[in-house]
Amino acid sequence: MSPFKSEDRTELIEQDGNEFIVMRSPDSAEHDPDYEEVGRFATRVQAEQFLETTDFV
Repeated sequence: MSPFKSEDRTELIEQDGNEFIVMRSPDSAEHDPDYEEVGRFATRVQAEQFLETTDFV
């Protein structure tokens, strides 16, 4: 896994074969991340664009 934003490890992009999985740890996880899959994309660019345009509540 590699962090999408180097200072914020709440959101990650993980490669799984030919797909890129966006993972997010909710604020409620506090010090122990509890990553959940929020989307799968054909390219890393698509995954990054998803993170840039999505607000998680």
